[in-house]
Amino acid sequence: MSIKAPKIVTRAGFSVGGIDVRTTNAAEMDLTTARIPGLWERFTYESLPGHIPGQTNPGVVLGLYSDFDSDADGPYTLMAGCEVSPESHMPAGLRTKTVPPAKYAVFTSDKGEIPTIIFDAWKEIWAMTPEQMGGERAYSGDFEVYDERTVDMSNAQIEIWISIKG
Repeated sequence: MSIKAPKIVTRAGFSVGGIDVRTTNAAEMDLTTARIPGLWERFTYESLPGHIPGQTNPGVVLGLYSDFDSDADGPYTLMAGCEVSPESHMPAGLRTKTVPPAKYAVFTSDKGEIPTIIFDAWKEIWAMTPEQMGGERAYSGDFEVYDERTVDMSNAQIEIWISIKG
């Protein structure tokens, strides 16, 4: 697999409403400690996109990585959610996260089966130098975009937005 070279995009800050877990990449490599699969199962099983008020881009789901302790090796929070207007009030059990304005390296995965394309794309991103990425990672809020390209989960394509410094 080979993800395409990133496009560099500056984006205004935004808010995401959803559910989240705190984890590490090391924990996610072990099925007995992985928390991300359970997060996405709950998000889907409870049909949470239909219960998130104030959505600004209905039909698009985000996987938001935030609250990094350090870098890709440290703890972080992953939120499964939807972009919402900043004044949206979440019902009990849902939270809102605000993502600051940032410059992003935007990667588009190859087409394939979820979750394989996600894991493969991240493996390539983790191996990239700052020069290949278009800048040094900022860890201010990275996110995956699941839109109409993910309806067929066996032939899906996602975008991964990586915050970069500058």
